[in-house]
Amino acid sequence: MKSALIASLMLSASVAANPVSQIPGLGGAYHATQVLKEEILSAGTLAVTASRDAALFTIGGTTLDAYILTLPLDGATKARVIKRLANPMYAIQLGHFLYMFKERYAGYDGKDQFKQHLLKHYSQTWLTRYQHSLFTLETADSDESQAESKPLIDDQFIATLVSMYDALFNNDEWVLGRHLPDHYQYLGESDADRTLIARIQPLVISLLERVEAGMEPGEFKNAVKEIIADNAPEQKGKVNNKAEAITITLIDFVRYNVLKSYRQFVWEESRAKAQASWMTQQLEENPKALVDYLTSRDQRRFAVQVTVDGLQQGLMAALIAPEHSPFLRQALTMHNNRESLKPEGERTAQPEHQQRLSYLTQLVEAPQQDEHYLPFFKTLYAQPEGIVQHGVSTTPTISVRNLPIIKTGADVAGKGGTGIPNFHFVDRLQDRAYYFYGNDALQLERLFEQRGARTMFDRLDHLKTMSCNAQYDWNSQVGYDALVNLGLGEVVRDFGERRCAGELARRAKVHPQLQSARTELLGLIADYQATSWLLPLSKASQKRHLEQKIEQLAQLSEQGMPDYLLIYNPWPDHFAHFKGPFSDEVIAPTGELNRLDYWLGEYDGYYQQAGISPRTLWGMAGDHGLTPIYWAVNPQEQALQPLAQELGYPLMVRKISSDEGEGPKITHAHHFPSNRELDLVIASTAGGNFMLDLFNSHSGWQTQPLYRELTQWQPNQAPEGSKVDLIDELTTRLASSLDYLAVREIPCTNRMCTLRVVARRDGQRRDELIQRHGDRLHYRSADGKTSPVLLQLTEANPWEAPLDQARQQEKARLLATCLNAPLTEPGQWCTSAQWRQLTRLTPRPDSVNQLAHLYDDDRAGTINLFPTEGVGYNTLVPGRHAGEHYLEKDAFLGFWGTPVKTSTQVPTAINGSLAPTLYEYLTGEPVVPGDNGWGFPSLWPQLRGH
Repeated sequence: MKSALIASLMLSASVAANPVSQIPGLGGAYHATQVLKEEILSAGTLAVTASRDAALFTIGGTTLDAYILTLPLDGATKARVIKRLANPMYAIQLGHFLYMFKERYAGYDGKDQFKQHLLKHYSQTWLTRYQHSLFTLETADSDESQAESKPLIDDQFIATLVSMYDALFNNDEWVLGRHLPDHYQYLGESDADRTLIARIQPLVISLLERVEAGMEPGEFKNAVKEIIADNAPEQKGKVNNKAEAITITLIDFVRYNVLKSYRQFVWEESRAKAQASWMTQQLEENPKALVDYLTSRDQRRFAVQVTVDGLQQGLMAALIAPEHSPFLRQALTMHNNRESLKPEGERTAQPEHQQRLSYLTQLVEAPQQDEHYLPFFKTLYAQPEGIVQHGVSTTPTISVRNLPIIKTGADVAGKGGTGIPNFHFVDRLQDRAYYFYGNDALQLERLFEQRGARTMFDRLDHLKTMSCNAQYDWNSQVGYDALVNLGLGEVVRDFGERRCAGELARRAKVHPQLQSARTELLGLIADYQATSWLLPLSKASQKRHLEQKIEQLAQLSEQGMPDYLLIYNPWPDHFAHFKGPFSDEVIAPTGELNRLDYWLGEYDGYYQQAGISPRTLWGMAGDHGLTPIYWAVNPQEQALQPLAQELGYPLMVRKISSDEGEGPKITHAHHFPSNRELDLVIASTAGGNFMLDLFNSHSGWQTQPLYRELTQWQPNQAPEGSKVDLIDELTTRLASSLDYLAVREIPCTNRMCTLRVVARRDGQRRDELIQRHGDRLHYRSADGKTSPVLLQLTEANPWEAPLDQARQQEKARLLATCLNAPLTEPGQWCTSAQWRQLTRLTPRPDSVNQLAHLYDDDRAGTINLFPTEGVGYNTLVPGRHAGEHYLEKDAFLGFWGTPVKTSTQVPTAINGSLAPTLYEYLTGEPVVPGDNGWGFPSLWPQLRGH
């Protein structure tokens, strides 16, 4: 163990001390990358160009001007747009914007490709057994014919976009070709922006009226009606006017995507020109440098980063080998014993959807071998060395927090952090509440950028990069929008996956051509160098031919496979919420996990077809797992409302979230409601977390209250001298449904915190403290007399196989070391690595560390409530995450491909190590958490086997 560690440190020191291109065995892989970064693209080649003939742009096979004439635009707008097409900058950017919607996202039929795959391998009789609410055979033909006959994006929608484009870009300098900004400037409150909003709002309302007319009666139709009603003249100036709010959101969405798509076009053109210019110059000045560069291009590395919402390692391992794991039997036992999980003495409801678990039952009672079920995952688990045994999701285990972590490798708090601690939060400096199920989703990248966080696309901007349905991809060079995929992918299955696959299929065909072109060019260079200068005409002719080949190669190189690809798949989580995490809709052969498996196999096939599979490192992480809900409790109704009745005065409470299963929220980006007159802001997320913000700190409204202040809470309407112990009220009134709550004991930062965890066990209140100094942590009972029990450190995990003797001994040693560390000697407390090793052997992986960092960011709420097993807070659906159960905390984290050389699995790691690992593999640059915006370590030193 020590020798392996020393070898790893020596290699790291070598990488740090010498250019990576000089390290034996690595130079060829990294040389071309360094040249691109330091020489070819170092001067900032993202330049505006207006040289492209607008006539080259076609939409649906029709020239841009002819296509505009076919749209149902009013006469004045149509005439103005046609006239303005003479400006190439206007026309080019309009062409790329329409291309994104009409060409990039259209051009596919509505067939379910995964279903077609299943029908090739299974009989209809066999598939009939595994039909469910998301997969049927009886209506397949009619559904698909309807999807094919009705365009996803019709001419009326395109006409609305063109009208908006024409109104939006009348005076924007970057559209007229004078300036192309590095960042999108969101709408503000200037006079010009206010005028723009007023001009666009009638177009938006007209679009919504058309949408509302075609909707079925229900909650969503009523929500759209409410937005339209705010367009009335008497509603102008209203706080949180929803008509204006949705207009601002749509304007930002359109402008953002126009600029983003045009940047991608300009970037591709600029990269090709820069490469051609550099290669031509080297041909004249330093042919050896050109030869080395071309040779190295065929040795460079590739990386694919897959982020899957709701992918859990324990579940996947159990589905691969159900006979060897207690996981599935425990899942079925929990379901059959669900009555025992009902909170006593609390008002409960049950999810509206009844979970169907026929496939789970079959796997437990009579497992069968099926070669077409999860074949890709079976290949991974056949050689599991790259799969982390216990992947960890950060707390709270919610997507909006964890997705940017796994996509970028940034932590939440501090400079360079994501700044997104939960699905909702109150920004006290701004007096603004955010909730990201609704139009606030468009604010995520803005918030991320404000903290100085960096994406993989930012870090790898010298490479060819591609984003498939992922957020945080502003600097991607090819992209398929995450929000478009989410909006259409539920109705049109495989919507985003097919478009990503189509792009990769085209590039996989080009890649071998690139290799042949480089080989040919190397031969031509050798001939050119061998030709004597005594033959000047021949030499000049060869040079012109070489320059033509260089130009062709530079253009073609932009059409090859991406050096870095980010894929996001939201569907396992999306449907597990509504159907249940172990339902047939998720785990059956016709379910979402097998659908994911199919698309992973398709993507892998394109890398094999391109001939680059041996040099590609694949990495995949889930942002969390999910656990079933059998009983729903509303803490507002169970605790806060009865408390107000007993106090005899109202509590001023604002709920900023939707209950799980309800519709989205609309918030005005500029004129949002103030929270200063409130006692409480409450919000729930995913059924597993209920967050309360209070404002009674002695240090002022903007400061988070501490535990002692919350035991002496004075609501706004309270009589003078009256105080409420809110912590005791919550733990008493939610005694059966509360797993535990977490609250600050002292002010917290990412360097230091003391956190109090409170719950009731066997009728007794338990208070426990987690104290953190830097990387050292101490966990104890608040009274100092009893051992802590709330995090179940001494208990076995019923979802995993019993510990063997070696692991039992390891756990016993770590328990003795960590729980008996002297409180007054922080230097003797266990490190975060020791706590992570210990808690992986318990029902709550990394619990101590994750709770200790819950309040690193001030916006993480005042009190966080986590429900117990089988219970969901404020939910209508049978699947939850954001809580503290093993099933929620256990996230898949794994790497595969020829580059993985290790023979030993990593025991445990946080899912945030996904991006750093791929980055270090691609660049050869060591990743140090805390430096350069990295929040998590790279696992590449372990994976490469040194």
